[in-house]
Amino acid sequence: MLKKLPIFNHIAAILPHYTSEGDTTTIITTDGKQTSTAVSIRTVLRRLAHSRAMDLTALRQHTILATGQRILQPLPIAPGLVLCPMKTRIPKVAGDTSTGYINYHAVMGVAENNLTSYQAVITLTGNTDIPVYWTSTTVKKHLQSAKLAMSCTAQSSDSHPNLMPIAQKLVEIIYDILVLKNGKE
Repeated sequence: MLKKLPIFNHIAAILPHYTSEGDTTTIITTDGKQTSTAVSIRTVLRRLAHSRAMDLTALRQHTILATGQRILQPLPIAPGLVLCPMKTRIPKVAGDTSTGYINYHAVMGVAENNLTSYQAVITLTGNTDIPVYWTSTTVKKHLQSAKLAMSCTAQSSDSHPNLMPIAQKLVEIIYDILVLKNGKE
């Protein structure tokens, strides 16, 4: 059972998980070790934010402005921890979450998965593979949003919020050009 949260840049993923005890949260570190806790993902996120003296509601509002995403926003909690939401399970009970969080900095690769109902697999540091229900295209777009949120959240108070939608569009255009250039998806 988890007594203390790992160091920010050692967290690779925070995932919902069903066990014999019910709905739990599994934290995977960058060296591939897994630790379970009986608290919900929301509680783990709140504790991480609290340890950095952050307000999650304010962080989400700032991320909405930076990325234009109204739901499932990335959470840049610390310099080495940018949590990107991913659909990692189908809930068995109404009210259970289907969304886990992957640390942007721990992602080593994304690949299609044609063998199971999971559509893509995310490879993390520590040789950990996380199957997700989204396509690799959707996963990559969420990772791009995490990168954008990471670059936009460390702004000074005199920055220009009008530039955020322009920056988002530029990231999307560059991403689309790279996808077309490489002939993928």
